[in-house]
Amino acid sequence: MKTKVVIGVCGSVAAIEIPRLIRRLRRKGIEVECVMSEAARKIIHPNVLEWASGNRTITEITGKVEHVRLCGVDGEANLLLICPATSNTISKIAHGIDDTAVTTFASTAMGSGMKIILTPAMHFSMYRNPFIAESIERLKKNGILIIEPRIEENKAKLPDIDEILKKVLEELKQNEKINPKSRQIPG
Repeated sequence: MKTKVVIGVCGSVAAIEIPRLIRRLRRKGIEVECVMSEAARKIIHPNVLEWASGNRTITEITGKVEHVRLCGVDGEANLLLICPATSNTISKIAHGIDDTAVTTFASTAMGSGMKIILTPAMHFSMYRNPFIAESIERLKKNGILIIEPRIEENKAKLPDIDEILKKVLEELKQNEKINPKSRQIPG
């Protein structure tokens, strides 16, 4: 079976970088499924992510229970990457709120013990808000890996695509060591 990553895309302008990340993951032999928040759809069209991933972009939870199929116990995906992660989504996940497709995927992944990576991207004033910092710490304490943003021009910018790709590949390989019955991880 193929290695599969679900990418949850939130409403940060950094969402425009995600097609490039998807293409890089696919070149490594990783299948990618995308889920978007409504705010993300105002920045980048779902068709762009569909083009990059080769899979239909999930924009809402339907009767097909996509979140369970992909991120539930014994789900198809190996990892959930929320990239970019906005302050809104970070806070919702940290407090168990799942009122968007992305946060529902996160709740499901957390409940099934799936590995989750978040990449915050927002204005620096939002990133240093004590409530956001508290939410990030809460997520870390619950096993979610946070890839710290680049702080430039008073913005907490999306980490470099190469750094994100490296962390995703590391986590997939680590998961393979912990659970040898999981899908094979490409080199």
